Amino acid sequence: MRSQVRVREDRAAGAGAGARLAFRVVMAYDDFASGKRAMATCNFLVYRLGGGIELRSSMWKFDVLRSAKLNQMAVDDAIEADVIIVANSRNGGLPDEVKKWVENWVPRKPAQDSVLVALLDFTGEDVQPSAQARAFLKEAAASAKIDFLPQEIRFKNTRMPPIPGKLFNRRQGTAPNQPGRKTPPLEGWGIND
Repeated sequence: MRSQVRVREDRAAGAGAGARLAFRVVMAYDDFASGKRAMATCNFLVYRLGGGIELRSSMWKFDVLRSAKLNQMAVDDAIEADVIIVANSRNGGLPDEVKKWVENWVPRKPAQDSVLVALLDFTGEDVQPSAQARAFLKEAAASAKIDFLPQEIRFKNTRMPPIPGKLFNRRQGTAPNQPGRKTPPLEGWGIND
């Protein structure tokens, strides 16, 4: 996040004195509980960035992304966003319309400091759908050349199931994993500590 703040300060300096920085966040969420987690994460990020930031946010419930017109509006939001938050429900996977949304913004995301935050819930018995969502989003972030920050809710003894091979293909909007790219730790990066 520090590099993000530094870039924004440079942009503000170029915009002249008194310019407010616009911090753009787009949130896609599954249900009420995941929407609340996404909003709490957004508020935390804005708090950490400090004053002088103008928040511009949009929220997209997974089921509204079935509409082609609304999906395209959400794609446009993601392309412009500094932070993209995807929040699933308990052991929830990603519906096809959400995957389509991701596949549509990934190849069009400009080279800029951005982050994809995955808020994933692994607290039920079958964690495979959440594991597949994590793998898909991680590959999407790598393909878009943006940072990936997973924040996972899980019981202490929940084991991560094996993740299938490549889920995302650059020809369809993404590139293979980038060797040498640092990925933050899976847990405890500060949002729900």
